[in-house]
Amino acid sequence: MVQISRLGRKKLGEVLVEEGVVKEDQLREAQLRIRATGEHLVDTLHGLGFATETEVARVVAKKYGLPFIDVSRYRIPRDAAEAVPVPFLRLNHMIALDKIGRTLVMAVGGGVNLEPLEKVERLTGCQVFVYVSVLSKIMTALDKMGSPAPAAAAKK
Repeated sequence: MVQISRLGRKKLGEVLVEEGVVKEDQLREAQLRIRATGEHLVDTLHGLGFATETEVARVVAKKYGLPFIDVSRYRIPRDAAEAVPVPFLRLNHMIALDKIGRTLVMAVGGGVNLEPLEKVERLTGCQVFVYVSVLSKIMTALDKMGSPAPAAAAKK
């Protein structure tokens, strides 16, 4: 396997509590809201005022020893943009940033989920190198790639 194999399978909420970004009672409150709304944990924590997206991203990067990147400052080449279908990327809160030979540079928002990253490797035949970024910036970059969020598409 690749660089992502060294990542743990700990849930994002556990990592945030361990790192002191949120308290256990705040995490429980967020989890209750998630069950009711279906929101992503990062959005819920931000909405409740418990943590910013940047705090979450930086803790995830630190905990897993991954580099942090601001995807809004990154120009995505065509071969990277076309490497993985945008709906899959959106569903899994990630974006392909660059393709260098048989290496695909990906940024994930929120937590690190190994299963979709492994699927990207199988789909592309590339080794995946993972960065961490802010979820909303990933989603904005995906919107610019021409596949708006399902809610945005329904409004048009």
